Amino acid sequence: MTLKQILDVLDTKNQNLPKLTLQHNFKNLPAIYIPVIEDEEKKLKTVFPFLKEKLSGKKDEKLQITHNNQVYHFIGIGPKKDMTSRTMRRFYGSIYLSALDKKVKAIGLACISEWLKEAALGVHVAALNSGSLKSKPKKEVVPKVVFVDKKYKLQTAVIKKSLKLGQVLAEGKNLMRLLGALPPNVLQPQLYAKLILELAKKWKIKCERVSRQKLAKYNLLNAVSAGSKCDSELLVFTVHPKKGKTKKSTAVIGKGLCYDSGGLQDKQSHMKFMKEDMSGSGSVLGTILSISKGNLELKETTYFLLPLAENMMGGKAMRADDVYIAGDGQTVEIIHTDAEGRLVLADAICYAKNNFKNTHRFYTIATLTGSCAVALGDVYTGVICNDEDLSAQVVKTGKETGECMHVGPWDMEYDDNNSPHADVANLGENRDAGWIKAGLFLYRFVPKAKKERGQAQFCHIDIAGSIDMKEKGKSWRRKGFSSGIGVGLMTKLLTIPS
Repeated sequence: MTLKQILDVLDTKNQNLPKLTLQHNFKNLPAIYIPVIEDEEKKLKTVFPFLKEKLSGKKDEKLQITHNNQVYHFIGIGPKKDMTSRTMRRFYGSIYLSALDKKVKAIGLACISEWLKEAALGVHVAALNSGSLKSKPKKEVVPKVVFVDKKYKLQTAVIKKSLKLGQVLAEGKNLMRLLGALPPNVLQPQLYAKLILELAKKWKIKCERVSRQKLAKYNLLNAVSAGSKCDSELLVFTVHPKKGKTKKSTAVIGKGLCYDSGGLQDKQSHMKFMKEDMSGSGSVLGTILSISKGNLELKETTYFLLPLAENMMGGKAMRADDVYIAGDGQTVEIIHTDAEGRLVLADAICYAKNNFKNTHRFYTIATLTGSCAVALGDVYTGVICNDEDLSAQVVKTGKETGECMHVGPWDMEYDDNNSPHADVANLGENRDAGWIKAGLFLYRFVPKAKKERGQAQFCHIDIAGSIDMKEKGKSWRRKGFSSGIGVGLMTKLLTIPS
């Protein structure tokens, strides 16, 4: 695929997404879907007087009624206390996918304004279809989606804003998901770098592709790609709030391993899905897109760093026992060549530390460790953070955005990333609590407290499990795509509530 072809795939105009509109009644809608909350069935009969059957609202309860040539689908969603951002997003996504089988021109989705953002997000995430590389992509009838509630009659700015925000968050998630689905022989570091620059131009955001001369001292990043025919890359977005550059800044770093074979100590049968080892970088790009298109206000100047590499085997590949000098001068012994993600993130932290002196908060997001997936599965995302207030904010924001976060213990007793030959080893002494040790490895490169400034905040987000790279699909999203985790979380963490 050429750069232009990839840009075409990423263009929402070519993604067969349904048009989303608002309406205050169910007029002219052939198929209508109504969520029923447990123990609130009495309210339904005031809105739908033709409804004679009794509904409990228990989860997955279904009732179909035809009235005046319209088909009404009543679907139980359980008790009100279970109505979270995640459950509602998934509910509306599932409804959209099930409605596609009906092949109608328009569907009506009953949705109160409180859940409109999640509903729009869920529908557009569900609608994204794979198959962009097929010689004859399957064509499907894409119905118009109409969200219905009597309060929409006012068409207030708040309602319209919720609908738009849901759509731009979906666009950010879908950008991440589409990038992760691209094959590794297409999305190699150099083409990925060019693609990122084209996206930056399109979004009108400053982005620097760090020169080979500047990158020469960042030996950890370069070592990871040493066995590949593709050199490592580092791209840096600089985004200021509308009020201008702030005194303090935040760095957000997304791991961009375009493919991870494990290096000389290969993954053997576990190489499938390693094309999505760049999903941390995809999540960061999706966040930038959502902030930009959503016209959201950053809390402070933010640097988004995307270290790109390809971990392959070859005559020049890094080896166990090799020692490399990081961008801040620390020496690192390679214990295992498959512990490469922390190397590219560490050097990106060094780059931010060296070039953006007032950075007081560092986020890293990556498909970093298999141990995190073993510990938490594909439901929760692992978080390692050196600041209790920040970790509490991350958990709270995760609940609000439907992206569940679990904070691991911050205890230096876990940090056995030690080497008799170098300042630090890229792997602990054993595999126990590996996801925690990986976060503590990265912390060794974060700027420590000095007299003129306090300790930098550090938050590592491990999406190895929650990215869900199994291609199995869900009722609320099609197979072939990841979950799109991290975009909603980071967008809300970095911006001022509107």
